[in-house]
Amino acid sequence: MASAMPFLLSLLLVHVLLGSHAQSQVNISLGDSFDTNANSSWLSPSEEFAFGFQLLPSGLFLLGIWFDKIPEKTVVWSANRDAPAPAGSSVSLTVGGRLAITSPNGTVMEINNGDAANSVSLLDNGNLVLRDSDLNVVWQSFDYPTDTILRGQTVPSDKRLFSNANGTVDYSTGNYMLEVGKDGNVALNTKPSRWSDSGYWFTGTKQSNVSLVFNQSTALMYLTNLTSIIYTLTTDVSTPVDSYYHRATVEDTGNFQQYIYPKVNGSGWTSVRKAVTEPCKVNGVCGVYGYCTTSDNQNVSCSCLQGYSHVDPAVPSKGCYPDVPPQQCSQSPSAVTTTYTTLVYNDTDIS
Repeated sequence: MASAMPFLLSLLLVHVLLGSHAQSQVNISLGDSFDTNANSSWLSPSEEFAFGFQLLPSGLFLLGIWFDKIPEKTVVWSANRDAPAPAGSSVSLTVGGRLAITSPNGTVMEINNGDAANSVSLLDNGNLVLRDSDLNVVWQSFDYPTDTILRGQTVPSDKRLFSNANGTVDYSTGNYMLEVGKDGNVALNTKPSRWSDSGYWFTGTKQSNVSLVFNQSTALMYLTNLTSIIYTLTTDVSTPVDSYYHRATVEDTGNFQQYIYPKVNGSGWTSVRKAVTEPCKVNGVCGVYGYCTTSDNQNVSCSCLQGYSHVDPAVPSKGCYPDVPPQQCSQSPSAVTTTYTTLVYNDTDIS
């Protein structure tokens, strides 16, 4: 164990030295803007990340950051996931120092709060940074993750990531969250309003000042307590690290997975680490009256109990409803007797 300490401490040092402040940048100045009709975006210096509007199946627009050099244009952060913008909306760095979305009817949604910004930069690690006239960071997207974290990003205590509601169709806040608790425990769970248990996956690291780190140079994920690594999530990734794109995402099926994508001749994201190895163990993955099966421990298949149908076949987590509305119980002795049947479903998990 003692021989491993120099290596662990060096990882922490590299994380500090190669954080977001060491990235190259291209500045966007006060008054700069573009709208949904322009088909344009603000790029990072490497042009690997873009910040702009993406058209949703609903016809509305998501303002976000995505990997720009892959055909999937995978979104890693969004500013308006729960309030997509209508066509004709624009984003600008206002003269008042606010990064804001303005809709055609004049409604303004400010993205940053606090001190006024003088410039915006999208860094090569995917972090959108706002600085004042003295170049001090006054706001950055890495401090407000949605469902994904990137290399160089740290999630401190009392922060949460929330899944999307439905993959790349609906980016609004979904049912699942990854929480770095105040007590140091990192857990996956459904939103607090649905379940009261401690999580269907957790680290058990109950101590103070715990943070989740996605190391910039090694692409390994681990937990620290400011002085040492206390829990390792990723033990190995493909090298050289810079030959791949990296992300870790809380998915709409409730898992937290780390992915890589080759920059040259890549054809899709490959999982290198997943928190939940049996996806049907995720709470509520198939909703009320639904049950889950999986053939590969990667993808889930949701079915309804006999006599029930999916509320929304496109979103199985919404659960199932009875095909025939249940009858109210009667106190009358002449009431018709109802016969119930017990069904056995083997190798399944009931939500």
